[in-house]
Amino acid sequence: MKKYILLLLLFSTGTSNAQSPWTKEKGKAYVQLGVTGLFYNTAQINDQKITFGGDYSDVTTQIYCEYGLSNNLEALVILPVKSASFKANSGGGSDQLSGLGNITLGLKYKMYDQKWKISTGLQYQANSAKNNASSGLSTGFNANSFIPYVTAGSSEGKWYYFGNIGYGYMTNDYSDYLKIGAEVGYLVIPKGHLILALDTKNPVAKENAFLSNASRWPSYLDRQTYNAVGLKFNYEFSADKYGANIAAFGAFGNNNAPLAPTINFAVYAKL
Repeated sequence: MKKYILLLLLFSTGTSNAQSPWTKEKGKAYVQLGVTGLFYNTAQINDQKITFGGDYSDVTTQIYCEYGLSNNLEALVILPVKSASFKANSGGGSDQLSGLGNITLGLKYKMYDQKWKISTGLQYQANSAKNNASSGLSTGFNANSFIPYVTAGSSEGKWYYFGNIGYGYMTNDYSDYLKIGAEVGYLVIPKGHLILALDTKNPVAKENAFLSNASRWPSYLDRQTYNAVGLKFNYEFSADKYGANIAAFGAFGNNNAPLAPTINFAVYAKL
């Protein structure tokens, strides 16, 4: 299997994210504001490395929020606003498209709350993205997605660890996929966790959306595959109030996805 390394530098959602087993207490919230930039001129498409005749960019400004409806049930909202653009080499044409990406709504319920926590959840990613048929630019996947998942984890001393598995059902002839993630974190300094992370997405069937997509904007293709592992560092400037984190990932087995660094900066607050 061909391997392509994809390095990411990002501030992400903190040590507790939407697919960890922990839920927010009733009336408590987690809010993050981030800006992500993806800039590339190559992609792996249909098992072939493609070099484009120009520069692509995909910039996202995103609000991420978790809110505790009860001590065992939380709601999730992710609101991405995206700007996609293309500029051809040697004075060629250019184009740009801005708008909403795929808005995410979700619920997560903690089923078991002893030393080990076990939760289950459902996320809905709306087909709220904009598409330009003439230029091929897009701000997200041209499909709705329904993602049920289960997650389990625990913590002890300076350690925390969890894993999750979910199944993505997609409409508009997009391929369903299996999603697996895991984190192991260790408190290396006061307020600072060093984290080993795993994040994978692999289609379970080949549907027809890839074949019918003539423009094939590389950021949001059907049959998208990646397997990423990496290190993250999370630091809270004020304990249980404000913080940020940074990570570096390597990915292999990528397909129908860009081959380029992703840069994401964000700050978060626990309210």
